[in-house]
Amino acid sequence: MVAQLTRRSFGARFGAAAAMGVLGKANAQTSGAVVVCSYGGQVQDALRKAAFEPFERTTGIKVVEATGPSPAKLRAMSMSNNIEWDVVQIFAPDFLALANGNLLEKINYNALDGRTMSQINKQFVHPFGVGAATYSLVIAFNTKYYPIGKHPRTWSDVWDVQKFPGPRILPAATSASPPNECALLADGVLPQHLYPLDLERSYRGLSKIKPHVLKWSSGGAMAPQALADGEAHIGFASQGRIAQLKLQGAAVDFEWNQGFYTADFWAIPKGAKNVGNALKFIEFVSRPEPVVEWIRLMGGGSPVNAESLNLMTPELAKQTVTYPDNLKQQIWLDAEWWAKKVDGKTNKDRNIEMWNTWLQTGNP
Repeated sequence: MVAQLTRRSFGARFGAAAAMGVLGKANAQTSGAVVVCSYGGQVQDALRKAAFEPFERTTGIKVVEATGPSPAKLRAMSMSNNIEWDVVQIFAPDFLALANGNLLEKINYNALDGRTMSQINKQFVHPFGVGAATYSLVIAFNTKYYPIGKHPRTWSDVWDVQKFPGPRILPAATSASPPNECALLADGVLPQHLYPLDLERSYRGLSKIKPHVLKWSSGGAMAPQALADGEAHIGFASQGRIAQLKLQGAAVDFEWNQGFYTADFWAIPKGAKNVGNALKFIEFVSRPEPVVEWIRLMGGGSPVNAESLNLMTPELAKQTVTYPDNLKQQIWLDAEWWAKKVDGKTNKDRNIEMWNTWLQTGNP
């Protein structure tokens, strides 16, 4: 179950509930490789240095990289009985939908190191996956057009094209993080009253901003790049990607207020060819050292391994999603609501149908 995070819950242990085992108990492998599918771009660049390369040096198992971890791709692989990935990193709403749809392997916790698993916050130890990190999806902007202090701070501001003119980039409903919550906040819905989402109302809000959206992004790298290039002035983007671009000198920044914090998971597709190696990789990347290095390189995110906090400098800790001053400004993205089925369809699938109709007709 993916429940609301707090700073206190990050220090929780699940003790005896943790499966005891050691790395190396994993099932026999069919090859000396593991295919890991992540998000590409800056996220994958950071993962490569923090986890992929150290894992290869430590185990001798070759990491074969893949990108684009969409549920649609995984369902297509399952239907053709040709699973190409061994491990997939995927956002919580999609992860829960795949787990509920019997498309993921159960995690054999007896094959994982008990000490490492005991350090993982218990809400991220799921029968079908292990938490990777928490993220925030935030209001982001190009600082050449909107310097700090004169930037949009709420979704109502993002929708206010008179006070904050310029092209926007927002996510498509087919992306991992749809724009519906943003539209409802912009329309005056209070954060505590967001869920269950009034999807019809959200599309009325999206219709208001649509003429000012130059692009509906389908992947996590699109909005940060458009903002860095000045193609878009304001957008909805991953805080970690924006923070990394900022560190590299790009004219971008972000606002913690009304950001949506969520999590993603490491999971093994049902029918994966290298389950044993996949388990070894998940155990390795769940250790505190790779997680801290990954977050340092990314410039954002937060660990789900509580021991990672002890390895962080105070400066790095202040950049994390769950640092108290940052956390209190944000809103939990309810993955369980998006994964819930209504009349045989998940809310996310139902929303994608509404989205496609709205794009064609102007009405959901």
